[in-house]
Amino acid sequence: MQFGLLGALLLEPNAPIIYSSENLSEYVTSIYIFAILILLLAFIDLRPSLRISPIPLDGAPLITKGIYRWVRHPMYLAVSMFGAGMALNNLNWITVAIWIALVVTLILKARFEDKLLLEIHPEAVNYQKKRFKGEF
Repeated sequence: MQFGLLGALLLEPNAPIIYSSENLSEYVTSIYIFAILILLLAFIDLRPSLRISPIPLDGAPLITKGIYRWVRHPMYLAVSMFGAGMALNNLNWITVAIWIALVVTLILKARFEDKLLLEIHPEAVNYQKKRFKGEF
């Protein structure tokens, strides 16, 4: 679902523009840079457990260091940031709706992944109870 929604944003749906993307280009560039940085840090920290699916690898350790110390699901955060950048590049009611659907999808995926991690790593309950600045 998330890849379909990102693809829909990439296609730049045609609708009346809410705000000109020319005025937002510096912000969009910053969002993309931070998203890439978050993805890179998450990739480095998650290497022993890395996979596209939210289903954890058998025998993979619970990662709570690095960026995972501050953000529970940094990859989902980065994907939502990329989506926000794409939506801001073509800011209309359709792209806003697609981006909201993307964020909802990522939140549901994160909750599903948390549930699976608890089954494999009972100690993950302490990690998941930590107060994070956001859902991701």
